[in-house]
Amino acid sequence: MNDFVRGFDIATILFPNIPNKDFLLLSTFTIIEYIILASYLYILLKTLILKRLLLVFSLVFLLVAIGNIIIGFRSNSLEFDTVPIAVSSIILISGSITYFFESIQNPNITFIYSKSSFWVVVGIMIYFSGTFFLFLQYDNLSQQERANFWTINLICFVLKNIFFSISFTLKPENQQSLNVDDYYYNKLE
Repeated sequence: MNDFVRGFDIATILFPNIPNKDFLLLSTFTIIEYIILASYLYILLKTLILKRLLLVFSLVFLLVAIGNIIIGFRSNSLEFDTVPIAVSSIILISGSITYFFESIQNPNITFIYSKSSFWVVVGIMIYFSGTFFLFLQYDNLSQQERANFWTINLICFVLKNIFFSISFTLKPENQQSLNVDDYYYNKLE
């Protein structure tokens, strides 16, 4: 949706008096993307302390992202929002690892890859792990290097969407959790 708005210059029609709409749209997209993905991880996490940690780190992210927007408009250096993306990447990667750790600790899951949440979290990890250093170094790259390295972003984006698609195609009966002991007991009979 962000690319659609930027591509057809709808932002100029909606917000004619705001300079550097691309910076504002990209920063807003980063915040919305993070909120959606962090909310999904929050729902998946079961441990209360981990949920609270995610909320605290989300607040830190929001402060960094809003601070980046304010500093960007004040200094008139409206570049790509690399710092908020790096912070969101670290938090989402950590949240994904935490989800996998909790899933491994839960003996009720026979095959973790039979749950749609597994594929969504893998997509999150692949995308943010693959683009973390790209976005972190983006400001230091020349225009030619940015164009070349943007391919990495596109590949990670496609992989993320493939994993998300896999999660959407799983049938509900494949998502049922089963106690491991019952599973092996039924196999013996």
